[in-house]
Amino acid sequence: MEGGRVLTVLLLVLLLVGLAGSSPPPEPVVCAHGTSDCTVSNAYGSFPDRTVCHAANATFPRTEKELVAAVAVAVAAKRKVKVATKLSHSFPKLACPGGRDGTIISTERLNRVVSVDVAKGLMTVESGMVLRDLIEVAAEAGLALPHSPYWSGLTIGGLLATGAHGSSLKGKGGAVHEYVVGMRIVTPAPRSQGFAVVRQLCADHPDLDAAKVSLGVLGVVSQVTLALEPMFKRSVTFVTRNDSDMAEQAVVWGGLHEFGDMAWLPQQRNVIYRKDNRVAITSVGNDLNDYLALRSSSTADLISGRVMHELLLQQCLQHRAL
Repeated sequence: MEGGRVLTVLLLVLLLVGLAGSSPPPEPVVCAHGTSDCTVSNAYGSFPDRTVCHAANATFPRTEKELVAAVAVAVAAKRKVKVATKLSHSFPKLACPGGRDGTIISTERLNRVVSVDVAKGLMTVESGMVLRDLIEVAAEAGLALPHSPYWSGLTIGGLLATGAHGSSLKGKGGAVHEYVVGMRIVTPAPRSQGFAVVRQLCADHPDLDAAKVSLGVLGVVSQVTLALEPMFKRSVTFVTRNDSDMAEQAVVWGGLHEFGDMAWLPQQRNVIYRKDNRVAITSVGNDLNDYLALRSSSTADLISGRVMHELLLQQCLQHRAL
C-alpha cells in the first residue's frame, strides 16, 4: 500500500516537473467578466484552507480621487471591502472580502512617488508602491529606509498593515511603521459626506499609531510619508554556533549589532547569527548575501515539496476521520 502511494507521488512529481515552466505567477485578482465575478489568490498558489476566494467585483483606482469613489460606491451598496496588492504575499486570506458579494480594491496602480524632501529626509509614496522601487527612488536622492523586511517585493501599504519588520533592538527598533510620520487613508463616511472621506494623519495625530498597523480594517491607505536617513551601507557576516546558550545570547547579540539577527535550526542544534552593522557609504564590499533562506530553488524541488505537503495533509485528514 505504501509502495503504491510513493510510486503515485513520484509519477505525479515527474508529470508536474515536465509541465513546469518559467512563466511569472498569475495576477492576484482575476475577473471572469470585466471587473465582475472575481477571484483573489496569493503568490504561493493557495491559501491555508485550500479554498478559493471570491468577490463580486474589483476596482483598480489610479488616483486618490478614484480610490475615494471606489470606497464610496462599496459603502453605498453596503458591501464588504478588502484591499489586494500587486503581488499578494499574504499567507492568510487577509485580502478576501468573505464571499461573492464583496468588493476588492487593488492598489496595483497606486504606485507612484508623491514627493521627496531631501532636506527634511521625508518621502511620500502611494500605498501600492513596491518596497524595492521605494528603496531605489530613495537611494537616487541619497536617502535610505533604515529597516525593511527580508523580501522587497511587498507594497508599502501591505507591509505596514501586517506589521512587517526588519531586525533591531536599537533606536526605534526594526519595525517599518516606526518610521511613518504621516498617512492619508480613505474611510467610510455618512451619506451627507459622500460615503467616503480622506483622513490626513500627521505625526502628532492621535490615530496615526492605530492606522500604521491596521490589518486593513480601518480604511484604504492612499499615501504614506516616511522619515528616511542619509544613505548608508550594511556589512553582513553569518556565524553558525551551537544553540545551547541561544536564550542568553538573544539580548546580548541584539546589543552588539544594530541589525543583529538569529535564525534557529533546531533539527541541527545550531543558530545562524547575523553580524549586521551599518558602515560608511564609501566602504567596499562584494554585494553578496548568501543566506540559506534567500537562495534560489529549482522548480523540481518546489513542486516536490508541494506534492509531499499535500500528501501529508491528506494523511492527516484521513487519520482524523478515523
